[in-house]
Amino acid sequence: MSEDRSVFELPTRQPDSTLVYGKDASQVADIFGSPKSPALVIIHGGYWRPQYDRVHVRPLAGALADADHFVASLEYRRVPGNPDAMMGDVAAAIAAIPAESVTLIGHSAGGHLALWAAAHVSKVRKVVALAPVSDLQMTDELHLDEGAVTDFLGCPAHMRADLDPMCLEYGDVEIIVVQGDCDIRVPVEMNRKFARQQPQVKYQEHSGMGHFEVIDPRSSIWLGLIQSI
Repeated sequence: MSEDRSVFELPTRQPDSTLVYGKDASQVADIFGSPKSPALVIIHGGYWRPQYDRVHVRPLAGALADADHFVASLEYRRVPGNPDAMMGDVAAAIAAIPAESVTLIGHSAGGHLALWAAAHVSKVRKVVALAPVSDLQMTDELHLDEGAVTDFLGCPAHMRADLDPMCLEYGDVEIIVVQGDCDIRVPVEMNRKFARQQPQVKYQEHSGMGHFEVIDPRSSIWLGLIQSI
C-alpha cells in the first residue's frame, strides 16, 4: 500500500525564535508566535530514530501559529538504547516553555512521548496524539519499523513497562487520539486497543487516511484538530 508523503514537500515557515533548554545541540525548540498560556507543544515522530527531526513538522507548527496559537516544536536527543535521556529532554523542554500549562501534540513516536509526559509532567493539561505509538509491547511483537522499539529501549519492550502508554495512568489529563484506518506505520488496531483500555481517551478514526495526513494542515481533519485544541 502506498502512502501520501506530500506533507514533506510543503513550504516550511522558519521559527520566530529558538528556545534552548540544555547544553546538547538537540536540546532546543522552535518557537512560533508570542508566549501565552496554554502553549501548544509539538513532539515530532520518526520511531525515536536519530535521522528524523523537528523540521518535518514545521508546516504543522506554522499553520497552528497562523491560527493564533503559541507553538513550541521540540527537538530532543534521540540516542538508541537510552530512552531515559529522551524522556528527560521532553520533561525539561516542557518545564522551560514560558506558559503555565501546555497542550501536547505528538505524532507517531512523538505521540508516545506525549502520552508519557501526560502521565509524568504536571504542566500538561491535554494531549492530542496523532497516530501515536501507544503500545510498546505490540510494536515489539509486530517488529514495526524493523525493530524500532528494541533499538529505542535497548531491551525488549516488556522490560520497560514504565514507558508503555498502555500501562500508564493519566489522571485528569484530557487525551484525544486521532488515527487513520489506512495507516501502514502505526496499525489502526493499536489505537483501537488503547482507546478500549483507557476509557478517558476520546478516539477519532478517519476513513481512508494514512500516517502522514494527520500532520498535514491541508487534510480534511485540520478544522477538527484546530477545534479540539
